[in-house]
Amino acid sequence: MIVRNVINKDDTGARRTILLSSELPPGKVHLLHRHPDAEQIMYVLEGSCLTLSEGEPVRLNQGDTMFITQGEWHRVRNDTDQAASTLVIYAGAGTLEEAGYEEHPQPFDQT
Repeated sequence: MIVRNVINKDDTGARRTILLSSELPPGKVHLLHRHPDAEQIMYVLEGSCLTLSEGEPVRLNQGDTMFITQGEWHRVRNDTDQAASTLVIYAGAGTLEEAGYEEHPQPFDQT
């Protein structure tokens, strides 16, 4: 996954909001994880991806948005042959370190 910070505390002084862009290459998976100290919004700019949160998998296509509550387990998989580009907003933190990141402790089917 390729991640670029657009707005955060270090670059712009934003204390409670992060905006980043990301690209998930075809066939790649961002493992099941959560952010204990921030909410998250993901907006698909281009392509398509399959997301899994604490419900059923959801297909997100260009123009679709997903809201992930603070501390909710989630993952993203690009099961297509095209890169998926997204904008991601974190609310409640000024840096990714402040948002927190925890991978799920149990083995999980990443297919």
